[in-house]
Amino acid sequence: MRAATDPLQQSCTCAEPDAVKSVAVLIASIAHEVNQPLSGIIANASACLRMLSADSPNLDGARETARRTIRDANRAAEIINRLRALFSRTEIASELVDLNDAVLESIALSRGELDASRVTVKCNLADRLPLVSGDRVQLQQVVQNLLRNAAEAMAGVRSGSRELTISTRRHDDDRVLLSVRDAGAGFPREDADKLFAPFYTTKTHGMGIGLSVSRTIVEHHRGSLWGTPNDDGRGATFSLSIPCVSTRSTQGSLLHLTASAGALALADSS
Repeated sequence: MRAATDPLQQSCTCAEPDAVKSVAVLIASIAHEVNQPLSGIIANASACLRMLSADSPNLDGARETARRTIRDANRAAEIINRLRALFSRTEIASELVDLNDAVLESIALSRGELDASRVTVKCNLADRLPLVSGDRVQLQQVVQNLLRNAAEAMAGVRSGSRELTISTRRHDDDRVLLSVRDAGAGFPREDADKLFAPFYTTKTHGMGIGLSVSRTIVEHHRGSLWGTPNDDGRGATFSLSIPCVSTRSTQGSLLHLTASAGALALADSS
């Protein structure tokens, strides 16, 4: 069999393993990330049917669960679109994001999983936290992955001690720090970087993709994501740090958005 001597052919041959790995990571990422909204769709659709099948149908409740079903379906579609953009290295759709709001929304979206895992959530969110610029859906994905990771890490802990603490604060002068602390088994300090490798997992039923995708998203936002064992020997803390938007830049962006909205209003009225 003749060895490939054409430089282009050699380049393609060398690129094939990386391409296959990228496709595998993308497929695993989609399967991992849409699991939560798909579970929500099934739960809400089942609840809606029960309400409609009752002797006295609960129409108001059925309408609300139908709305939640649509919300989860839209979120699954958004997640898939964002993952495609992420792996194709498309520029992110930036907007001004309040991380505190993103945290509270993520907790609400993850409430079913957290309750099923008997996890208590404690929030320490900083007042007047600076805004960040980024993709709200992707940042919520990261928060939800960290919440899920913490809950799974505490699966073997006595239920009364499964406390998760999520906190935000200003970090240095130009960044925002978000941390999720659990009371699980923790991990050896020397394994800190391995946890973010695709398909690396310490869990029996884990896919080893959530932390990897989360780090990719955070780095796409010019930030960093890391994990450290807790000093008291119980559990671990995962933290992300991303640049915040200066007051002047925020005012400029808001003025631009206001001006754009005014121009649209004038166009509609003409």
